[in-house]
Order: sequence, then structure tokens, then C-alpha cells
Amino acid sequence: NSSHLNAKKDADTEPPQYKPTLVNQSINTPIVVPDGQHASEKGVSLDENVPKSNIMYALFTVVTMFMASTLLVIGSGPGAWRYYLAGGICATISHSFTTPIDVIKTRQQVDESLKDLGLIKSGMKIVKDDGSLNALVAGLGPTTFGYLFEGALKFGIYEVLKPAIKSILARLATITSMSYLNSKILALLISGSVAGTVASIALCPMEALRIRLVAKPEFAARGWVNGGLTMIENEGIRGLSKGLSAMMSKQVPYTITKNVSFDLLTTAAYSVARTCGYMITKEMKIFIPLVSAMVASVLSCISSQPGDMLLSVVNAQEGDRRTRDFAKDILKNNGFRGFFTGMRARFLHVGLIVTVQLLIYDFVKRLCGIMATGL
Repeated sequence: NSSHLNAKKDADTEPPQYKPTLVNQSINTPIVVPDGQHASEKGVSLDENVPKSNIMYALFTVVTMFMASTLLVIGSGPGAWRYYLAGGICATISHSFTTPIDVIKTRQQVDESLKDLGLIKSGMKIVKDDGSLNALVAGLGPTTFGYLFEGALKFGIYEVLKPAIKSILARLATITSMSYLNSKILALLISGSVAGTVASIALCPMEALRIRLVAKPEFAARGWVNGGLTMIENEGIRGLSKGLSAMMSKQVPYTITKNVSFDLLTTAAYSVARTCGYMITKEMKIFIPLVSAMVASVLSCISSQPGDMLLSVVNAQEGDRRTRDFAKDILKNNGFRGFFTGMRARFLHVGLIVTVQLLIYDFVKRLCGIMATGL
């Protein structure tokens, strides 16, 4: 009896060993963390410093990206830098100023409690739950930095490849007697695919970090750089690239639809204006790109929405689950409609981004001495 009472007393005095588990339905649930760390109701807090090897690897990756981008711009030929410059400027500005909408959209995709709320109500709930308006600008750092690279590569490579791919297709059409290969639209589609793929690889680490900062606000408490180091500590450098397949499923359709449709729409509009005898005035160079950009924004939003949903859920969570596993979960729980969660917020977000982005791109190109798109 005495030993039984002593055992019972020890059980009462020892704290229970609580091991929280990851739950996909909410971003505010605890997650399993390694020894030396502790989990709170809203996520992870680190007690140890990030290994220097991981920091050096991250720095090496950034330096390598800079060097590779510089060599790419130089190798693209005289004057090509103007496309890269215009693309980087338009992408970083358009994505940065729409960060609050992107935050709401991402939180709707990863937090079940926000799923059925509208844009404004979701925003109010996020601010209330997180206790600060700063919650609506979470991830601004990686957004600005990441899309500077992404935009430069996406637009620069696309513009440089267009004449090269068109020339290659024309030769193939002659050699193979397949006249349909000599197609401007096919050349634009191939150029957009390559540009979207390269841009996805460049953007993936910063987008993974952005989504984690938004989905788990405690990662942003000490700044986005420390948030990135926290991800590296928990998951290794692979944590910043695990969403690459999801990123490509979003960015490649997005780039193709946006760039190609804007190219074709502006070209057609200017052609119709000339046919009808109108002069191409300064006002027309604003009106035609504006309308074309608005249409392109709708098309690119629809084509990239499933990939955007996958990207959000993949990067919001820790672990080694693959993109296809998350896709199966979405289909199982919500059907195909599940891929379009957050669509209303994204229509506004992408609509603003693409419209402003393409207008800025066209304007900066003309400032640099390049003809407006479509002329």
C-alpha cells in the first residue's frame, strides 16, 4: 500500500508530458518540435542558435543568386538589362503594396476559422487575434526582396527569348515542313514557360518564408531574417525549397497567361486602332495597356489559383509531406472547390498586382527607350 501511495504521489507531482501534434485545419494549433525547443499555443519558439553551417549555406545561396543573375543579364545581349530592370521594379512595387490583401488571402487558405469570412471581416479578425495592425504586413520583407528577383527574371527572360524562340521555330518549320511550328503564339507560350520556371526557382525560398511568416505570426516576431533562420534551424535549408513543385504549378501558368495575354491583347488593340484610322496617342498608350492588363489579371488569377492554394498549404506547415499529399487532402476534404479557397480575395489581390505591374513595366520600358508592348 505504501509503494502504491508513493507512486501515486509521484504521478501527481510530475508534470504531464504533453506532445502536441500538427493539425492542418488551423494555423494556431501547436506543432511537434525537437528537444531543446518548446511549443506554445501558436507555434514554435527557439532556445538555441541556428548552426553556423546553415547560415553560411544561406548566405552562399544568396550570393550565388546575385552572381548568376548578373551573368544572365550580361549574357542576354546589349540593352537587355532594360527588360530585367523594368521587370524587377514593376514586380517588387506591385507585390509589396498589396501585401495586406495577400496576407488575408493566405490566412484564409490555411486557417479554417477564416475560410467562410469575407475580405474585410477576415482582416479584422486577423488584427484582433494577433493584436496588431502589423499582422497585415507580415512577410513584407521576403515579398519585396523575392519579387525583385522574380520579376526581373520573369520579364527579362521572356523578352529575350521571344525573338530567339521564334527564329528557332521558323527554322524547324522549314526543315520539317511543319508550317504550324512557325507560330508567334507558340513562341510566346514557350518563352513564358521557360521564364515562369526560372522565376519559380528564384522565388521559391522567399515565398516559402513569406507564407510561414503569415501562417505562423510568431515567426515574424523577431523580423523576417530571423524567421528564415528559424525555418532553417527546424527543417534545414530544404525547408525553403520544399514547395518548389507547388510554386511551379502556380507561377508557370500565371506567367504564361499574364505575359502572353498582355502581349496578344495590346498587339490586337493597337492593330485595330490603326485599322480604324486612329492615331496612337499618349492617352491611347495608357488606355490600351490598362484594359489589356485588367483582362490579363483575371485570366492569370484563374489559371494559377489551384497552384496558389497548394503553395499556401505546403509552406504553412512543417514536415516532409509532398505537394501531392496536400493535393489529395484538399480533394478528399473539399473536392475540386477546395483549390479555389480564397479566390475572392485573390481576384482583388492579383487584379491590383497584375494591372499595376504591367502598367509600370510598360512605363519603365518606354523610359528606357523601348517601344510600348504591342507596338
